[in-house]
Amino acid sequence: MSYGFQRFFFLFYYLACFWPELRAESNLRIVNQWAELEFVFPDEETKQIALTKRHYVPGKSVPIDVDVQYRKDTLSPRIFVTTPRFGEGRPVTLGTVDENGKISGYPDYSWHENQGQNCEGLTSVFRTAIDECNRLWVMDTGNGGGTQHCSPQLLAFDLDNDKLVYRYRFNQSVYNERSGFITLVVDVRPGDCGDTYVYVADVSTYALVVVDVARNRSWRLTHRLFYPFPSRGNFTVDGENFELMDGVMGMALSPWRGNSDRFLYFHALSSTTENVVRTSVLKNDSFLADPNVDPKLIRVFPDERPNQAATEAMDRNGIMYFGLMDPPSIWCWNSATEYNQRNFHQVAEDRETLQFASGVKVINNLKGEQELWVLTSSFQRVITKSLSSNRTNFRIHAGKIPVILARSPCLFPPKNRPDDYYANIIAAPAE
Repeated sequence: MSYGFQRFFFLFYYLACFWPELRAESNLRIVNQWAELEFVFPDEETKQIALTKRHYVPGKSVPIDVDVQYRKDTLSPRIFVTTPRFGEGRPVTLGTVDENGKISGYPDYSWHENQGQNCEGLTSVFRTAIDECNRLWVMDTGNGGGTQHCSPQLLAFDLDNDKLVYRYRFNQSVYNERSGFITLVVDVRPGDCGDTYVYVADVSTYALVVVDVARNRSWRLTHRLFYPFPSRGNFTVDGENFELMDGVMGMALSPWRGNSDRFLYFHALSSTTENVVRTSVLKNDSFLADPNVDPKLIRVFPDERPNQAATEAMDRNGIMYFGLMDPPSIWCWNSATEYNQRNFHQVAEDRETLQFASGVKVINNLKGEQELWVLTSSFQRVITKSLSSNRTNFRIHAGKIPVILARSPCLFPPKNRPDDYYANIIAAPAE
């Protein structure tokens, strides 16, 4: 981020906070936008080799997720993006965005140039998560272009020095050749970085995989609510239609409230329902022997969204954020209220810039303020093969949550109701 852009960044927030009438209607600003992604290579020779081998085909890369690290030694945040390898031509699958909008491989280019042929590197990354211990968690599917080159692997990098501090390779007891490990959430006990669980969604074979980091083991859970709904497999975004039959994709953890149990909210991409389960249920690996977890422990909310959503995130106050497909928009829901459309409140709507919100994150800045970051794309044109470099296709948006929720009903739940009020009503306690 250049000095001039930094000045604009802080001027924007100053105006947004003190002169509300000057704010954009959505209260989300565009941080980066691209017609097609550009990449930084170690040198020109390396770039030419990638072009010759078709490891780099301009216009092929599609960003899916965004993450942000605020660093104490600089005013500018470090922005991460993922670019899964759906096919050939994607030179980097996880990178950082420089001040010119170009993407450099993270932690360096050597982790990416193998294109899945060396399982010590990164094959294809859909999503990441940064935890309170300043670790970047990376879920690598191991699958590039439809070929399972390597076992799926979960990695963690120490963001203080960008060194690998954890690697877990999944064995075939928890995945098969059709699996798609594409979304993860990290559950860390406050004050104890060693007590960490990671919940991974298998979008293609409809399961959740739990990784117990301290004990270096994992187990797989199946349940009917992890499946897509055939009636929700048709999508419309910006007037274009496509079909997808994807299972669990969106996941969000409730805030810590002084005990070891939290709620995991989740939904299939091809659905309009939201589900909830206590994390104590997920952490109980005795369910491994039961292919269908007790349905009383994993519950679905009775009401539904108006249409499909991809990912979601929850802030420290128990407010969830998610994008809807039609119209392209971002919404909030306070978990102290019932999950229904009366309690969904719009944060932003823009039919051009907010199409397909595939990355939604709540980020803490250096002042302890929470920010909402969203990555949107013309993903429908990727599916229909109508993507064009003549228009802007990908955008990263950001806004301070107190600003974007100013006067929003999401800030004013019923009195004397804690967050997760509704989840507590419908989700039976774990035995």
